[in-house]
Amino acid sequence: MSIEIENLLLIMVVVWSTGMLFRAVKLPLILGELLAGLIFGPALLGVFHETESVKILAELGIFFLMLHAGLETEPKKLLESSRLGLLIALAGIVLPFGLGAGISFLFNASLVQALFIGVAMSITAISVTAKIFKDFDYRNSEIKNLVMVAAVADDILAFILVSAILTIATAGTMTTAEVGLLFVKLIVFFFSIIFIGEKLINPVLKKFFCSSGGKAFTLTLIFGLLFGVIAEKLGIHFVIGAYMAGLFIKEELVSEKIFQKIEDRLFGLSYSFLGPIFFVSLGFAVDFAVFSEPGTLAFLILILLGALVGKVVGAGAAAYFSGKGLRSSAIIGFAMNGRGAVELILASIGLEAGIITHEIFSILVFMAFFTTFITPIALKFILPSGQKPDLIGS
Repeated sequence: MSIEIENLLLIMVVVWSTGMLFRAVKLPLILGELLAGLIFGPALLGVFHETESVKILAELGIFFLMLHAGLETEPKKLLESSRLGLLIALAGIVLPFGLGAGISFLFNASLVQALFIGVAMSITAISVTAKIFKDFDYRNSEIKNLVMVAAVADDILAFILVSAILTIATAGTMTTAEVGLLFVKLIVFFFSIIFIGEKLINPVLKKFFCSSGGKAFTLTLIFGLLFGVIAEKLGIHFVIGAYMAGLFIKEELVSEKIFQKIEDRLFGLSYSFLGPIFFVSLGFAVDFAVFSEPGTLAFLILILLGALVGKVVGAGAAAYFSGKGLRSSAIIGFAMNGRGAVELILASIGLEAGIITHEIFSILVFMAFFTTFITPIALKFILPSGQKPDLIGS
């Protein structure tokens, strides 16, 4: 037990240290956590060890990250949003998805692997995007709202795609018609849960929250776990259930004060304790040896380029041809480019489910690191004067 505690202590000390460093240079903290896992994990220095307690805490980290991601998502914005926001989301999915799948086929990936890589390249990290706008104090509310609406639609569509891919992988072989029908079923199921089920679930939740006697956070966890169990019973991964549970935990169900407490506790567990352990643990599965093969290195380079070009050009072009200026379109394109927790969680799920290999997993981790690293640096040069923070730190 003492070895387990020492291992966790080392992980948390390094997470805190890298967090201080990355905060000083105004880069997303998730990069520091990934880097810590890569450098101090088995791949390089071997200081951290993948013990049973780390595995369990990392699994809990996935649950809390997805529950919090759902809490931050406002699906109703999709109905209230302009067509441009949805168009940007669609363009920001289609191009990187097509590039990801196409590049994967060039390197002899299976159909399921190619689809999975395409989806992983299509995701926009809402939390990373929101944090970048906050750090940059970007005041153009129209552009900000467009990007956030597009990011919400982007993630919801990506989850539908991932659910379909996991179902296809479990089923083994499916005809084109069966795959098409599956997508339709998942889309109907997802939006039915959000927009119809909400009318049934919210009143029940409100009643429970009102009578919870100060245990609102506990009730939130129960609800998240319940949706996770239901999702697994339906053949969907439990993290999809946790994400969907978060969609229903809204301020109108409880007082503003209680909702803020729930959000603060979820955020603390997600990004200060369990989440960082999960991100560090991802580095344990990365295999640097695979990049010694010329073919794998070429695969990595093309995926990095495809991820960058797909998002920036796809989302940016949709904005530009809809009447936005060149600078505004570039801001939208690069703001949609950041990947983060969700993409890494999906990579972890794919590896665990046997859909992707360690080689592909390593490529996806590097892709998330690269795009999240390059996004704030690119925006530093694109944003109007007066809204460019000092990335070197004060």
